[in-house]
Amino acid sequence: MSDHLPTKRRERLLTLLRTRGSIRVSEIAVELGVSQPTVRRDLSVLTQRGLISREHGGATPVAPGRVPGRYPSDGPHWVVGMVVPSLHYYFPAVARGAKAAADSAGARLVLRGSEYDPMADREQIGGLVARSEIQGLIVAPELRRPTSPELLHWLDALPIPVVLVERQPASDQFVEQLQWVASDHVRGGAAAVEHLHAQGHRWIGLFGTDNVTGTQVAVGWRAALRRHGLDPDRQLVGQMGMFHRDSRESAVTDVVERVRNGTLTALIVQPDPDALALAQRCGEAGIRIPEDLAIVAYDDEIAPMGEPALTAVRPAKTYVGRLAMKVLLTRLRQGAEAPPQQLLVRPQLMVRQSSIGRAADVPHLPLLSEA
Repeated sequence: MSDHLPTKRRERLLTLLRTRGSIRVSEIAVELGVSQPTVRRDLSVLTQRGLISREHGGATPVAPGRVPGRYPSDGPHWVVGMVVPSLHYYFPAVARGAKAAADSAGARLVLRGSEYDPMADREQIGGLVARSEIQGLIVAPELRRPTSPELLHWLDALPIPVVLVERQPASDQFVEQLQWVASDHVRGGAAAVEHLHAQGHRWIGLFGTDNVTGTQVAVGWRAALRRHGLDPDRQLVGQMGMFHRDSRESAVTDVVERVRNGTLTALIVQPDPDALALAQRCGEAGIRIPEDLAIVAYDDEIAPMGEPALTAVRPAKTYVGRLAMKVLLTRLRQGAEAPPQQLLVRPQLMVRQSSIGRAADVPHLPLLSEA
């Protein structure tokens, strides 16, 4: 027999232990409809993972440590591990949302960072799983590598419930029990295009980053342009690169040239710091915002501080973190009886001065029919 338990039976065993406080092998075998040797092997694996304690004829759950005076004495006390790729950008807001939901439920959150390193993902997640007090996981692993299917399979087979946050498997990647809560950045990118198109713009460029968010925004941008008969391949596209002055210099040069020759009237820029930097440099070059160039930022962390204030697409980062924790706690309370949830949260478009007040005068449209 493989040392990986079938997910549903594994979760069912853990749920019964946490609910009843202890179980007897002979009784649980009848309840689950399996043999007693099968139950013993299952309990042995859970014991090796530090999740339960064996006793003669049965098992009891490992009691998580408590912080005196902080958690309610009645009801379960959950300890949740969380691994995110960055403790500096984007994910702090997600973690704050998760912690708020944990605090409300009397749970404790243990946070780790992996710095966008797939090896660190596995190391940090494995380290948390090995801790007997950790009862569930919220993780945001790198899923764009050749080894990603293997990583997802490993996460799906862990003996504790796992919720992906701001991540979701590829459509062709089958998972049985993994849950996820993620921002719908594809729709976020499309919403920015729809807004600019409604303002009269037909030359709508995109500058983004080579990360999960940027990749999905680009998918939405291209799809929305094509819906309006506009050719994405004739638009200005580039990567700003967070805080890299050389790439910004090149980007500003391209933007100014395209604005002056009439083949750029609007630009979507991700993330906010690059959008503000670009707006500043355009002003220094005599390009007026929004009269000559409309700008929509993506993230909305500091976009309102621009001059003019920048229209921005705002992912609901804190809400996504809070919802991910609620999904996980539901699984911890209900076990395998709770159906897996796979949720997308649509970002909001926050309209400000940088994208309104001018109907673009476009002498020549990049229509798909011209290609």
